Amino acid sequence: MRNPLKRFQSTMAESATVGELLSGARPGRVQSVGRMQVLPLLAGDAPTADLGDPASLDISTGDYGTLCFGNSGSGTALVPSHLAVMVSQAAQDHAMPRAALVRAGTKRDYRNAMCIQQSQGGLITSGSHRLAVLPPALREAASLLPEKPGYDRLWPAVSRFKASAGVPGSADLVRFMKHFATELDCFTAEFECVEDQIGAVVLMDGAVVGVERAPSHVYWRSMWEPLIRFCYGAEAVRRGVAGDVPAAPSTRVPLTRPAAPAVAASGGDGADVVALLAEAVRDADTREQQAVETVAQATADESVVVGVDEAIDRVAVGTVVGDGLMGAYALDGDTPVYASLTARGTLAA
Repeated sequence: MRNPLKRFQSTMAESATVGELLSGARPGRVQSVGRMQVLPLLAGDAPTADLGDPASLDISTGDYGTLCFGNSGSGTALVPSHLAVMVSQAAQDHAMPRAALVRAGTKRDYRNAMCIQQSQGGLITSGSHRLAVLPPALREAASLLPEKPGYDRLWPAVSRFKASAGVPGSADLVRFMKHFATELDCFTAEFECVEDQIGAVVLMDGAVVGVERAPSHVYWRSMWEPLIRFCYGAEAVRRGVAGDVPAAPSTRVPLTRPAAPAVAASGGDGADVVALLAEAVRDADTREQQAVETVAQATADESVVVGVDEAIDRVAVGTVVGDGLMGAYALDGDTPVYASLTARGTLAA
């Protein structure tokens, strides 16, 4: 298969498909909770790379709009796309507008970060902090903003996001997370990070809302909770509170009530009913898996435009823009090993 990613070490934009960014990953068994479904992406023979562990990054803020990352590892570290840092200390929480790289054994100041807690002052002290990822609507807004300093430039989008869920007050994303903490706790606990998983296709109301592919198992395990709770979980909770009506046909398959057995088997007809119910569950699971994989394949076939933002040695990171998805990707040499894409138009302006 032709690899359009081959020339990505230049700064020119290239055309690719979402599937090519996920090359080698295979689907696992779909998990469904409420209006959200997660299709795990399993590594199998997919290429992987050691781009550090996001949880091991030393993170602080130098001033408002500057996130500082320390990489004590022996290789280049990848800062996840739209990473958000929300701390318990009295400090202004921040988020990244895209992905970034940090050289081994160095510290990098990223001066185009964004404040996400308008009403709180103070700087984040250096250390390991709980990680989060912006909800899809804020990820889109962050990607569309000019790549320039301006710590308050995401506040209008944060205000719209909160207001759509009926949470009053300033542009403070932490207030939304605290307001729905119980719902997010329960929601997150119902999904499972499975063996050999390096990513996921996330559907909501029958449509793909996100595509994630990590460079390694270690990387994915660190990003699982930040993505499921703070990104996609927050969006699922927001939609439920806002009463959003699904725009796409549902990929959830209802369980069909089994017919009563015509003749009672030995041991009583109860055993027959249980067997029929088990068969109905297997049938529903199979049909739901097929429905989700069909939608995911259509997304994999979508064309996107990709280009390199920066490179360190053989590792490159850049942006992805398509009609339906946008986000970031990373290459190890000319091989895609990371993708974090979110659906466009999840929240009307």
